[in-house]
Amino acid sequence: MGVGLLGLLGLVGVVFWPGVLGAFVWDDSVFLLEAEPVRQGLGGLRDIWFNPSTMVEGHYWPLVYSSFWLEHKLWGFDPMGYHATNVLLHCINTLLLWRLAGRLALPGAWFVAALFAVHPVHTEPVVWIISRKDLLGSLFYLLAAGCWLQWRSLQDERLRRGKKRPGRGKGNIVLKLGSNPTTMYMAMLLLFVAGMLSKSFVVTLPAALLIWAWWKHGRVTAADVMHTAPLFLIGIAIVAADLSFYFGRAVLDFDYFLPQRLIIASKSLWFYASKLLWPHPLPVIYPRWDVNPQQLLNWLPLLGALVLALGLYLARERIGRGALAGALFFAVTLSPVLGFANNSYMGISFVADRYQYLASAGLLAVFTGAVIRIVGLIGHQTSYPPPVRLQAKPLSYWLPLKGGAMLLSVVFSTALLAGLGVLSHRQAWVYRDPITFFGHISISNPGEYHGHYNLGLAYMEKGRYEEAEAPARRAIEIAPDSASAHQNLAVIMNNLQRYAETFESLRTATALSAEQTAEQYYFIGHIASQAGLDDEAERYLLEALAMEPEHREARQRLVYVYLHAGRYTDALTWDPQLAEGLERAAVAAFSDGRYDDALDNFRHVLALKPNEAEGYANVGSALGQLGRFQEALEHFEQALALDPELESARMGRDAALQRLGGEL
Repeated sequence: MGVGLLGLLGLVGVVFWPGVLGAFVWDDSVFLLEAEPVRQGLGGLRDIWFNPSTMVEGHYWPLVYSSFWLEHKLWGFDPMGYHATNVLLHCINTLLLWRLAGRLALPGAWFVAALFAVHPVHTEPVVWIISRKDLLGSLFYLLAAGCWLQWRSLQDERLRRGKKRPGRGKGNIVLKLGSNPTTMYMAMLLLFVAGMLSKSFVVTLPAALLIWAWWKHGRVTAADVMHTAPLFLIGIAIVAADLSFYFGRAVLDFDYFLPQRLIIASKSLWFYASKLLWPHPLPVIYPRWDVNPQQLLNWLPLLGALVLALGLYLARERIGRGALAGALFFAVTLSPVLGFANNSYMGISFVADRYQYLASAGLLAVFTGAVIRIVGLIGHQTSYPPPVRLQAKPLSYWLPLKGGAMLLSVVFSTALLAGLGVLSHRQAWVYRDPITFFGHISISNPGEYHGHYNLGLAYMEKGRYEEAEAPARRAIEIAPDSASAHQNLAVIMNNLQRYAETFESLRTATALSAEQTAEQYYFIGHIASQAGLDDEAERYLLEALAMEPEHREARQRLVYVYLHAGRYTDALTWDPQLAEGLERAAVAAFSDGRYDDALDNFRHVLALKPNEAEGYANVGSALGQLGRFQEALEHFEQALALDPELESARMGRDAALQRLGGEL
């Protein structure tokens, strides 16, 4: 047991170590960084449980967010802590699966757990922080299943001994928890509820227990149904409450009808199975399929699934019930995410690696059993160890082979685990940071919108606007009606000071927006003025002021546009105190040695007050500081023509004449 335990822990640690070093990616920010209750004290924990609407969005899975709340108190928002917790949970789940497989007397129990530990399709739930829900739900699922098996073992033992209740003699005052059937059954119920409060797929546990009963005994009895009925009732009640909460907040308008959903479900099953057998490539976001029911080829996966199930059932006497039981467990555990019920991710893809985290154990067990049988035949082994009793401790139940078959199995299993481990290790680096993550999606699924869109955002957050342009434009190509995609491109163009392109992108984004605001119109007008498009700038700024007359920035920018166009009367209409403000700005610029700015503002003041001698003198002073003495002389003379006694104009004229005479 010790070697097997250390082996599984070592596999997980080596394979998923890169994930511990990763950053927050994508939905981590929505469900973790932006979740206000996670940041708060005990009040936040109370909101997570009793006021879930305070969470940004999502299902009612309070145990998941409670774990985030606790971790925030331990290490803040350092992603390493959250990643390490995910890897630890995967370690625990792997060990629980090993123990459960042993209790079920599955051939190659350790190897089943080892495949589960390192399989590349598990990289996403292990390394992606927000997939904590899959890990935590699986943890409670496996614990509840273990309690069920212990309860059944105790029940069977009592029936065998003909005892109805535990003895109440003096020596039985203190009972071990694991030896009391009632305690075990209640523990199973509590763990089931905990799983449901982590992720709703745990609702499939009672169906899996009925599959176990059929696999072990060849039938499902009324007692089996009665004993699992409380789980069904509790699960349905929690799912109903969760979906009511979820659909009350999420608007999902996927109008797939039943034939399309059957196609989605059947294709999904084959997809997940194929990824277990050949886990490459793993693009994080998979392309969506054609689900047109009029295409006959789309019905082949459903037909194939039915034929396979029928074949396994008919062959149960020859090959055993295990293959069908494993396949049924796989399908039943996946059923909540096969497309029969809407979920928001269906708008992106019909499948995701994280969905089959626990379900994969069923097919991995079938695969392992088949390989052991095949290797045994190759090694000419005709006998196998008897099944392990349910109440035994088969933690050392490795590969039931001998001689050449054992050697062949060791070589094969070592090569397989090494190959899968390398693939998982490489895949874990995909989650290193947002740029790597979304870059991987963009390359592996070039027609996918979210990868390009978010890659552009990731570059923008790093200030790498030149690199952000290409993915931002690709996102627009994929989704030309996306207002946010055009908005992103506008931000990029603005930071690259390409104002004409900024204006066009903003104009398109605003036209595509469901609702226009004064702030949007102001920003477009501002950019248009920077691009020198005065007419367009005026139009949008006036729109902004029509929607919000007191919008100070829009008013100031409109005045600037009018000044730039020489429309001084219009400028004064929006700012009667304009001349005084410009004069103060000009004097300040002059004092700071910014003579170009001072000259521009003095010229505007002069245009607004063309008959004031001081205006000409101020322009002349700015021109003189810029070395433009001839122009300065002309302005000083105009000032003196209006006011012969203006001392500053006389001194400026004399200085300009002196400088011009020196040049001559």
